[in-house]
Amino acid sequence: MKKQAFEGISRHFFLILLVCMPCISCSIQEKEQAPNVVFFFADQLRRQSVGFHGETNITTPHLDRLAEQGMVFNQALSTFPICTPYRGMLMSGRMPAHTGIMMNWINPNPEDVWIAELFRDAGYSTGFIGKWHLNSGNKTTTGLYCQTAGDQQEKRRMEREYVAAHPESEFVPPGPYRQGYAFWAAYNFHVNFMHAYYYRDSPERLHYKGYEVDGEVDVAIEFMEQNRESGKPFFLMVAPHTPHNPWRPEDVPAEYLEKVKDTLDLQPNVDDSFMPEWKARSQQDFRVYYAMVKNIDHNIGRLMTYLEESGQMDNTIFVFTSDHGEMMGSHDRIYKMVPYEESIGIPLVYCWKGHIPAGQRTNSLFTPVDHMPTLLSLAGITVPDFADGMDQSHILLGEPGPEREEALLMNYSSHWDWCATGTRWKEWRGVRTMTHTYVKWLEGDEELYDNVNDPFQMINLAVSDKEPDLLEAMRRRQEVLLEEAHDEFLPGNGYAAWFDPRSRDVVSTALGPVKQ
Repeated sequence: MKKQAFEGISRHFFLILLVCMPCISCSIQEKEQAPNVVFFFADQLRRQSVGFHGETNITTPHLDRLAEQGMVFNQALSTFPICTPYRGMLMSGRMPAHTGIMMNWINPNPEDVWIAELFRDAGYSTGFIGKWHLNSGNKTTTGLYCQTAGDQQEKRRMEREYVAAHPESEFVPPGPYRQGYAFWAAYNFHVNFMHAYYYRDSPERLHYKGYEVDGEVDVAIEFMEQNRESGKPFFLMVAPHTPHNPWRPEDVPAEYLEKVKDTLDLQPNVDDSFMPEWKARSQQDFRVYYAMVKNIDHNIGRLMTYLEESGQMDNTIFVFTSDHGEMMGSHDRIYKMVPYEESIGIPLVYCWKGHIPAGQRTNSLFTPVDHMPTLLSLAGITVPDFADGMDQSHILLGEPGPEREEALLMNYSSHWDWCATGTRWKEWRGVRTMTHTYVKWLEGDEELYDNVNDPFQMINLAVSDKEPDLLEAMRRRQEVLLEEAHDEFLPGNGYAAWFDPRSRDVVSTALGPVKQ
């Protein structure tokens, strides 16, 4: 009798098991098919310089194809348009005042939690390739200040002495300063595009075969192939240094320079006062810039082809963007660090075939701190409470939910490498909405632009009486956003206490001393 009961239970259990097996199998399969992530971000590539945003000086067929297969954020922003602060927001998902990452060449707090660590802890293989620029590097002992030209010359002298004594100062050793990236083929900062070098796990220079971006994509494909064979999902960031200046003909392969128009089309906000300088050198400079963009386009095509031919494209979230833009003579400026669209406007495409609807565009603003929560959510990983960014995965997946309607813009220091005030790149804060840009400079000047009717920002509404209510509303919006970000809007040298004066380690933030 007991045997019969046991046999009945066994048969019953077996039937239940048969019924449940597909669900168990499905669960295992879903876990095995966690999406890969390829996050490719160029350096100083502005939104206006790609085909899918209307560029006429070059064509970008591979980037355009990626855009056609994914979703384009028409108003993606570099809210702090300079290299290290952007990277700090991207990697941490937090605002600069919460991490202390507000200028170049500093050492973030190793106790903070970073995006690669979260993917690693979820079972991902993590890799970083290219320009890191989240380390003090060759400025480790040069201090924080740059108040006069003499000070700057003295700092440069100290840099040269430090590099002479520490020739591999741009090597980032394995450990917490790599922020969770297990595979490493990177350098902190250097400029040598045709003969670029990188480091693995020892301070030994390794040279790419050929042009820097080509070599970085070679390494990226090797990394992805190794992980395909292992069956482990990967989280890979590829961060080339181009199209960052210098822009000399010898800084890019000639085949790409040949594909750029001899005389470039200029934006309407490049006015006559800039033309003498433009005619003297800038047509040549920016032809090189565009040639670098052509090379990036070529390498995006290589990555897409590899993923398609290896059968991984359907299970890979592919993101293309940039850390900030480039002024190219607009508003009498070159480079970045200013609040105009050419500086803060960046391209952004999210592609995940079968999940993100193809060929879609959104006007939701997207900021650097939004990547962490969005990517984690897409991958099914819990978003940490400390994240300051907005999870926009619902927009990507075509689901209902809010859009980002405003963002705080900022530049904490008037020099990109030191806590400084009053130099050429003066401090400012601003607000970007879906339709307008408001800016307040440290000394009190204001600017207000209607980006819909005045896309080149040539009419400053803040100096007229046309929109007094709007101007006051934008001022109030800025006050609220500054308070949320714990941003006191100090002069650049007012943040010196956030850093160790010699090592350039972050020792404090707006939230107080950091845990060492």
